Amino acid sequence: MDLKRARERLLNIYYRYHPPLRTSFLDDLEWIWGSRWGVNTEVGRLRKVLLHRPGREILAIKEPYEEWRYTYKPKLEEMVRDYERLKAAFEDEGVEVVERLPEEGPNPRLVKSIYTRDPAFAVPGGVIIGRMYDRLRRGEEPYVMRTLAQIGCPILRTINGYGVAEGGSVMWITPKHLALGLSWRMNEEGAMQIAEVVWAIDPDVDIRAEPIFGGHIDAHICMVDVKTAVVNREGLAYTMYEWLRETVGLNIIERPRDVYVAAVAVRPGRVICASGPGREEGVKLLERNGIDVITVDIPTLVHPLNSGSIHCLTMPIQRDPESED
Repeated sequence: MDLKRARERLLNIYYRYHPPLRTSFLDDLEWIWGSRWGVNTEVGRLRKVLLHRPGREILAIKEPYEEWRYTYKPKLEEMVRDYERLKAAFEDEGVEVVERLPEEGPNPRLVKSIYTRDPAFAVPGGVIIGRMYDRLRRGEEPYVMRTLAQIGCPILRTINGYGVAEGGSVMWITPKHLALGLSWRMNEEGAMQIAEVVWAIDPDVDIRAEPIFGGHIDAHICMVDVKTAVVNREGLAYTMYEWLRETVGLNIIERPRDVYVAAVAVRPGRVICASGPGREEGVKLLERNGIDVITVDIPTLVHPLNSGSIHCLTMPIQRDPESED
C-alpha cells in the first residue's frame, strides 16, 4: 500500500469511528469529570461546599492586631470549636463538606482563609479562581485551586492580567441572571473575564455588573428562595435595584437599616444563619416571610469578633438545579 492510500484510509477510519466533537462541555461533564460540577443558583439544594478549618495561620496574629484585621488575639481552639459546629450544621443537612488544604511552610500567614467564598466561585461546569485585591489574603487562591483539583473539579478560568475578582462580589440571582458588584474587590477587567466564561457556557445569561458600596454584593443581596431575596437597597445602585425588581422579577424582602441578615441556603426556602446577639431580628424577618431557618452558634468566625459572615465562610461547589427541588 502506498503512503497516499494509507493516509486516506487512516482519515476514513477517523471520520467513521471518531467524528468531530459536537457536544458541549456540560454534555460531557459527568462522563469526563465524574460529576455535575458547578453552580448557577444560590438556593438550589446544596450538595458540596468548601470550608476551611482554622489552623496554624491563626498563631501568626500579634499586636497590633488591627494589621491582621482583628481587635484581639483570637484563640485557635475556640475557632476550631465553632468551625466544627458549622461543619456539623451542613452535614446534618446532607451536604458534603470539602476542607481546603492547609497552608504550607513554617510560617503560615493567611489568617482570613476561613472565608472561602472569596478566592473562587462556581459557575456551571466548575469554578473560576479569583484574584484577590487584599495583600493580607493574596496567596489563598493556589490552595483553593489545589483542593478543587484534588477532588476532580474543573478549573474553568483563573482571573489574570489586571483583573481583580472575589467570590463575594458574584451573586447568582436566577440561573439566567448574574449580578457582579464592581468595587475595589472586582474591577471591570475581572468582570469581563467572568462574563467570557459564563457566556461560553450559556450566552443567554443576563449579566449585570454595577458599582456597589461596601465591597461585596452579598452584603446587599441575600438569596433565600427561588426568586426571593433579602435586599439592602442602600448599598446598590438604583439601576441594579430596578433590574432586580423589574427585569428579574425578584420577590424582594426589604432589610431595615438596623437589621442584620446573612444566610446560606441549603435548599429553596431553608437557610443556615449564625446565631447570637444582634441577629435575632434578622432571623425573625426571614421566618415572618416563610423561610425555614437553622441557627448555629459560631461567634469567633463571624462579625463582630471576626470580619465576615456565614455567607463568607462558604463556597458552594455543587448545587442541584432549581428545577429539581
